[in-house]
Amino acid sequence: MNPTPDITLDNLTRIVQVIKHDRKLRHWFDSFSKQTVSERKNAIATMAHQMTAQGEDPGFITSFQLLADTNVFEAACLALQE
Repeated sequence: MNPTPDITLDNLTRIVQVIKHDRKLRHWFDSFSKQTVSERKNAIATMAHQMTAQGEDPGFITSFQLLADTNVFEAACLALQE
């Protein structure tokens, strides 16, 4: 079952909030900024594949994969600066 767009965006918002309040996750996320768009997309795809193999929540994975989109990633970066 595919998550609804509202659930997907809610999950993405939660992901960004957790990253914002965790120093190690923030450092990890900031490392994506140093990558090219292609590298970032590949890294996110690899992580999503690993999460799927580990049986993680498909809705969470779908939300996480949105960060591969340049506009979504940039919006997340802006949200982390607030």
